[in-house]
Amino acid sequence: MFVSVLCLLLLSHSALTVVVLQSGDQISQPGLMVTFECSMGPGLSMGSYTMYWYRQNHYGAPLEYLIKEYEQTAGHFKSSIDTSKNSFPLQITELLLNDSSTYYCAARHSEPCISVNDYDPAYFGSGTKLTVLEPDCEITKPTVQVLPPSTKECRDQKDNARKKTIVCVATGFYPDHVQVSWQINGNSVTNGVATDEAALREDKFYKITSRLRVLAKEWYKPDTKFTCTVSFFDGTETTSHSDSINGEEAKGEALTKEKYLRITQTAKFSYGVFIIKSITYGAFVGFLVWKLQSSAGKQNN
Repeated sequence: MFVSVLCLLLLSHSALTVVVLQSGDQISQPGLMVTFECSMGPGLSMGSYTMYWYRQNHYGAPLEYLIKEYEQTAGHFKSSIDTSKNSFPLQITELLLNDSSTYYCAARHSEPCISVNDYDPAYFGSGTKLTVLEPDCEITKPTVQVLPPSTKECRDQKDNARKKTIVCVATGFYPDHVQVSWQINGNSVTNGVATDEAALREDKFYKITSRLRVLAKEWYKPDTKFTCTVSFFDGTETTSHSDSINGEEAKGEALTKEKYLRITQTAKFSYGVFIIKSITYGAFVGFLVWKLQSSAGKQNN
């Protein structure tokens, strides 16, 4: 009972501190060998954990168990733990096309929780994405285009919640090692951003879209610059590819408060001038009628 309580307390504390670190993404050719690094975060020792490797392919399949420490070999997967160096690398020999997956290193407490493993969670790293290049496909950088919002988008929205959606489309790239980010006037933004969970395969290339929702009043500022940046990893380096679009002048669809006041003030002034002119014209016509009636009366006399 004491061990169970102690274990649960340790797990509750470690849930906030256990960090599993992994090496970056890789791109390679069939038949070659790759190695993924795995280590524990600062202050943590692998000697207190049992280490595992899993993978998940890029088509939504369930997580697949590969190997754990001291098993050393499972098919063309090899791993050997070195607790003195806090290292648990995974080696894949003679890569196959279907080895393209995201690989996860995981750690699970070894002691003193062996008797209560049902309560013992595994702590996963962020994953290392591997693409094994297809023979008939060449590494190709993305083409990025930012599209303006639809003119029909705000019709059913209240004035204080009117929004516009700016769309970013990246096409023609291979493989799909991309990250999409947005900037407004050079400042990074994350609120209102929605990006496809995964790139869509179209023939030999990939396509991904991202959307940025902003208040209409932000869009209706011609000096505001909206930029979409796509970071692309080609196996050696990461390059940035961007496109930008500026906001536009409101065309009666979304008026600012200042412009509304100017329009109403101008309308009031024009209406006032019209009333004064009408009164003046009416007085002038009345005067003419009076003069004619006076002249006619004199002639009759």
